[in-house]
Amino acid sequence: MLQIGIIGLGQSGKTTVFNALCFANAKVGDFSSSKTPNIAVIKVPDKRLDRLAEIFASGKVTYPEIEFIDIAGMSSSRHGISGASSDKFFKEASYVHAIRMAQALLIVVRCFEDDNIPHPLGSVDPARDIIELESELIILDLIQIEKRMEKLKHLLKVRPSSEYKSEMVLMERMKAHLEEEKPLRELEFSKETKNFLAGFGFLSIKKALYLLNLGEKQIAQADQLEKRYFPQISDNMAIASLCGKIEMEIAAFDESERGEFIKELGIDQQASVKVIKKSFELLGLISFLTGNEKEVHAWAIPKGLTALEAAGEVHSDIQRGFIRAEVIDFEQLDAAGDWATAKKQGNVRLEGKDYIVRDGDVILYRFNV
Repeated sequence: MLQIGIIGLGQSGKTTVFNALCFANAKVGDFSSSKTPNIAVIKVPDKRLDRLAEIFASGKVTYPEIEFIDIAGMSSSRHGISGASSDKFFKEASYVHAIRMAQALLIVVRCFEDDNIPHPLGSVDPARDIIELESELIILDLIQIEKRMEKLKHLLKVRPSSEYKSEMVLMERMKAHLEEEKPLRELEFSKETKNFLAGFGFLSIKKALYLLNLGEKQIAQADQLEKRYFPQISDNMAIASLCGKIEMEIAAFDESERGEFIKELGIDQQASVKVIKKSFELLGLISFLTGNEKEVHAWAIPKGLTALEAAGEVHSDIQRGFIRAEVIDFEQLDAAGDWATAKKQGNVRLEGKDYIVRDGDVILYRFNV
């Protein structure tokens, strides 16, 4: 399951955003003082699945799921990179372990003004807050690397090995980068190194979706604000914006009334749809579909997987006994109305193990175990 950690400075509207995304009612306002994360799982909306259920007359629809983890507001350490080894700071920020294994971070930046909600740094300044948040991630990673390097020094003394030496070189490279106040996501790593580093749960290495939390009067300026605060965007980050207060109100409506309320507000889509779309793009994910009379299912996978690799997402037996894949684009199946007609029209293709799965592929796997 895809996990996304929600972070931000205190009073940024983080938990309001969490409620909006997850149709939840977590307590807002004083959550910043709590160290217990809010956690919720949401189903990823996909209208193609609803249509697929009609085509296959299926009794069950299974959507991909995302788990959002909302941790307490981060507070600016204000001691810069030189204070990275502070045990006091490490203990104060240790609760972030809840998001260490998340695949991405949703970083909420406050843009809204509200005299009743004082900003912890004294004023609303998104540009400053963006720097503060990145600095906190960098410091936490630097602390972790320093601790690992101390352990490696001991290991190299008692049990020298080429593996430990290589790891020390890697840690030194990462440490030097962090000390330049640059997040690890800006460094290039081989696939093998990425896999090795995954177990550490470094925070600044994670892909980041920055979310500007706007005031009601700022909604019309969303595009300009995004460009102002993020004039350049790297491959490992994305930008989105919303008004958390309004989106939480939308989420509180019954589903039958929600659409009408959205139209009245002049909002094109809900926050959850926007954030999920951005998250999928940022993480390089696509969805392929499977279906029969029992169940239709959408599977979120990394872009570039082969039919054989994607089969393993459905079931290990299908991957092990893979024979071939019958594949059709959803739009073609939708137009045909059913699988048999699509076959007669010549739109169902036979693909082998090396076929690269595309977003919207409807796949029927043939296998033998």
